[in-house]
Amino acid sequence: MDYPRLSLWFLFIFNFLVSLTTPQPLAYNRCSTSGNYTTTSTYAANLNEFLSSIPTSSDLNSDGFFNTTIGQSPNQVYAIGLCRGGQTVTSCRSCLSASILAIIQSCPNQKEASGGYDECRLMFSNHNVLRSTEYYLLYFRCGNSAGNMAQFNDVLDNLLFSLRDRAAAAPRKYAVDKANYTIFQNIYGLAQCMPEVSEPDCRSGYMAPEYALYGQFSVKSDVFSFGVLVLEIVSGQKNNCFGNGDDVEDLLSYVSMILEDTLLATLDLT
Repeated sequence: MDYPRLSLWFLFIFNFLVSLTTPQPLAYNRCSTSGNYTTTSTYAANLNEFLSSIPTSSDLNSDGFFNTTIGQSPNQVYAIGLCRGGQTVTSCRSCLSASILAIIQSCPNQKEASGGYDECRLMFSNHNVLRSTEYYLLYFRCGNSAGNMAQFNDVLDNLLFSLRDRAAAAPRKYAVDKANYTIFQNIYGLAQCMPEVSEPDCRSGYMAPEYALYGQFSVKSDVFSFGVLVLEIVSGQKNNCFGNGDDVEDLLSYVSMILEDTLLATLDLT
């Protein structure tokens, strides 16, 4: 028997099985502190049922929007998901399945959590997340900077207003476009709303660029609702500078800190 080759074959099978159960790192995730569940609880059973139902669930429509509830109160699981426009139903299901598995592993025993990849976003909770008004801080901090901020903001504003109107009016509530900032640089934008929201509600979700950079978003509007808004400010690379959390530093606090340090440096404390 060729033992070395057999060992390699078993190693290949093992690595393949590991790849099936170990999802790729999430592009974005958030663990809530709203409560925990135990692995033997009814809530855990409902969450596992939700996980296993995604590949065949009829709740995923052709627009890539997913909204379902499993179980009975007080152990009911609410879940919503949204795939980026242009995804097939098959790729959307695969992304949502990978997302929920990765979210559960990233936020073990949390009754509420959210996350996803570039192609999809998903959130589950023990309360109706479509009615959520919870807020948390979100920020983007990238190394690239515009040389002419006034010109950049003018181009960006026009792009965002255009995307807002086009996404709101589109049947799938989705629009992509780009705008020329310089001869060598483009600003790429994507706007998407939940398919079930009205055109006026989709429009009202537009936020100015400064809020997209440093601002306060609800879980609902950031992840799923009146527009998953993605901006890629590129010079040949995609924007991958993203952060979120309860203790992140927003622009105002950052500027205040600089001013405070500068003022203190000018004082003669002796």
